[in-house]
Amino acid sequence: MRFTSGISDALNPQAAAETASRQVLEQLQGHPCHLACVFFSTSYRADWPAILTAVHARLAPHVLIGCSASGIIGGSRELEWVPAISIVGAHLPEVRLFPFALTPDELDGSAAGEFWTQKIGVSPEAHPIFVVFADPLTCDASKLLDEVNETFPERPVVGGLVSGGNKPGEHLVVLDTDVYQEGAVGVAMTGNIAMDTIVSQGCRPVGRPYVVTKAEENIIWQLAGREAVAVLHEVLAGLSQKDRELAQQGALFIGLVLDEMRHGFAAGDFLIRNLVGLDPQAGGLAISDRVHVGQTIQFHLRDASTAREELRRLLGQQERPAQAQPTAGGLLFTCLGRGQSLYGMPHHDTQLIQRLRAEVPIGGFFCNGEIGPVGRANFLHGYTASLGLFRPLKASPSA
Repeated sequence: MRFTSGISDALNPQAAAETASRQVLEQLQGHPCHLACVFFSTSYRADWPAILTAVHARLAPHVLIGCSASGIIGGSRELEWVPAISIVGAHLPEVRLFPFALTPDELDGSAAGEFWTQKIGVSPEAHPIFVVFADPLTCDASKLLDEVNETFPERPVVGGLVSGGNKPGEHLVVLDTDVYQEGAVGVAMTGNIAMDTIVSQGCRPVGRPYVVTKAEENIIWQLAGREAVAVLHEVLAGLSQKDRELAQQGALFIGLVLDEMRHGFAAGDFLIRNLVGLDPQAGGLAISDRVHVGQTIQFHLRDASTAREELRRLLGQQERPAQAQPTAGGLLFTCLGRGQSLYGMPHHDTQLIQRLRAEVPIGGFFCNGEIGPVGRANFLHGYTASLGLFRPLKASPSA
């Protein structure tokens, strides 16, 4: 197994594609390219035929998936809102690839089970791993993930929602030589491949946990028998001045406990969701997910220091099987709200990952929403860095 990455910020899109392809080709060292993941700036959007022609001519990939985005990741670089193209090329002996494209109409009529096994062409018994790119304006990614979770229990999915457009038709997702302005594309992989995942949500818990005692859909009305807004005010009053200022600047979130059987909760035990509104008169809090009575929540704050330390911690403590093969490469999907707007400096996450992971080849893009597993299921996230790290399951003489 061999992963490679190439990146170029040339103004001419065809020149950028040829430069990135050449970098990948040199690193492949004569091995065939089984999978190419291509990420290109929205400023290149009108030139996708030339981009695809250049990549296919250079690399002749067996499967190509990709998308447009406002920010492009490759190697140790994060290029935001500038012309750029990134390619991850992978030589994957003893791995089977199952590419698929999904239209909005297909997703509207889909259900967990047979639809997905037939659509993708793989069974749960094959233990697939998934990479998915979706258009946020035409694809219900939460429905997609719910059905994949049910059809393929505990199988990891990484990816993201395409960024850079404001209305339907402005985002592109690519499968081989076909370009779509809606829906989703992806690839399932089986065989001699494993994907270790890291999902860094960049938040720390504040206050204490509370049990939801009254809720409806995505509205929390009561926490521990009290009006939810009153509890929020109490939590805010107990914060330091610096943390109160963070909360007032929109850095306050809700964490939903994933495992209610735990005796205590810490950072990493929560699924982070946006606090999208409050009603001071009725006392309710609206969040960006459904919530139910009996669920435990805790308020969270997000800042650059927390995001940095969490990613560092997760990279350092990632659980891997004994005698696991070395990481060959990775795909990184990070939120538009990270990058320079969070850290005040470029290339932060990629450089940290490469520093702690021996400069493995990496590519990806800045997303309108990030896909990755937390606990035993896959979720759609915000303000998150979702990282898939690929390695062989076993040593192979053909790798």
